Amino acid sequence: MSLFDLVLVQPLLNILFGIYALIPGHDFGVAVIILTVLVRLALWPLVTKQLHSQRAMQKMAPEIAKVKEKAAGDRQKETEMLMELYKEKGTSPFAPLLPLLIQLPIFIALYSVLRHSVDVAAIAKYCYGFVAHLSAVADVIGHKINFSPSLFGLIDLTKSSPVLAVTAAGAQFFQTRQLQPKNQPMDDQAKMMSGMTYVFPIITALVALSLPSALALYWTFTSVVAIYQQRVVLLRDAHEMEEVKGGKK
Repeated sequence: MSLFDLVLVQPLLNILFGIYALIPGHDFGVAVIILTVLVRLALWPLVTKQLHSQRAMQKMAPEIAKVKEKAAGDRQKETEMLMELYKEKGTSPFAPLLPLLIQLPIFIALYSVLRHSVDVAAIAKYCYGFVAHLSAVADVIGHKINFSPSLFGLIDLTKSSPVLAVTAAGAQFFQTRQLQPKNQPMDDQAKMMSGMTYVFPIITALVALSLPSALALYWTFTSVVAIYQQRVVLLRDAHEMEEVKGGKK
């Protein structure tokens, strides 16, 4: 077992099967949803910081456009002026990326967890002793039940599901659309990002159709929690902006 597995994959898998063992009905799909929500809540401060950085960069878009206009194609001058602008605003073009990079290993680990969770041999290998002895998990490992991960007994999470693939794509579309700046001039970068609002969900649906639907279920509820978090952060930012404007009057 690799260090990555020991540090991230194994703990997350044990949390997942601990939830599975403790919830009434032992529904694997519900356990995946609960784990997804718990992970998103744990990452809440990081994601909030990322959202604030993205909003700050969006608000700077008109000033960045002016800098490019003044530089008139001189790349060195443009870079120097942009660095001065970022320094003045106390931000960086890389600020939104750092929280995202920290989250990435966790998302990769969750992918491994969900991939291992449909294999009884892998469950037995990765489960801690105290989790393996929980009756519902012991029944799975001991082949006392025909373990078939599903959501409400309706969707087999070991196979691809067109329903969950489309749901995951739709949730991601609304998550991305929610962050699109409103009432701002569309430069080339903004137009590209607007196009990605439609491209990413399509990619998500195509990928989800080729993978076990447990991953599509995870993507769906990751986006659902993200939509709620983004709404909270955006409303808070708007409220703070109103307070600043009110203080200036």
